[in-house]
Amino acid sequence: MTTTNTREQEQVMLKSKIEELQSALFFTESVSLIKLPTHVISDVEIDNEGDIWFVIPKPVQHIEAFEKEIPAKLDFFKKGMDFFVKVRGTAYLITDASEMAGLSAELQGKMVDGTVIGVKVKVQQTDMVDNAPKPAQNWLQASRSQLSSWFF
Repeated sequence: MTTTNTREQEQVMLKSKIEELQSALFFTESVSLIKLPTHVISDVEIDNEGDIWFVIPKPVQHIEAFEKEIPAKLDFFKKGMDFFVKVRGTAYLITDASEMAGLSAELQGKMVDGTVIGVKVKVQQTDMVDNAPKPAQNWLQASRSQLSSWFF
């Protein structure tokens, strides 16, 4: 029971952090000759399973040229925020809007004209990185800290 509750708590916290940050860089880590370019994404949704959904411009190559499961990472950030989130997982390319059932009508509606494709990232690893500036130490505190590390 506790592992399920912990996982649910992690998903809730991840979802709130991602919603707070709002934008990410989407990278694929495929070894294939044909790779998706890096994309900046901003409209992200997270489903009940914790998968991250968004749309990217449809590649000029035929979608069948790409692997069905692509190792990927998302780096969520926002200027002025004191943290960022790194997500690793497996990306799935979605060409049929009906596969996005259960997500917002807005996200599904973006796929109607065929200029974008959906992407689902099944999360495997997350890292929340605190980027808060460290308080500056005066020279006396710094030298005391250095001396104590030498002798203790």
